[in-house]
Amino acid sequence: MHIDWSALGQVAIASLVFGVGIAVLFAVGVTALSRRAVAIDEKKGTAPADTAVAGVCFLACVGAVLYGLYLIIPQFH
Repeated sequence: MHIDWSALGQVAIASLVFGVGIAVLFAVGVTALSRRAVAIDEKKGTAPADTAVAGVCFLACVGAVLYGLYLIIPQFH
């Protein structure tokens, strides 16, 4: 049995980068929603930029999850 350590390392690095990236995107989205809620509570407006940032971050997370499911489930391709 032969293990291709280079390929294993590439998979490990890609998993780490994308796993951390999705977690960071989600955290940025939650932070943006929190800033929006604080702005509304302090009567500073509706903070449309924070709402847009949160929406983009959450959509990117959903897209990444759906793409992962597409790669895992063979009936989809």
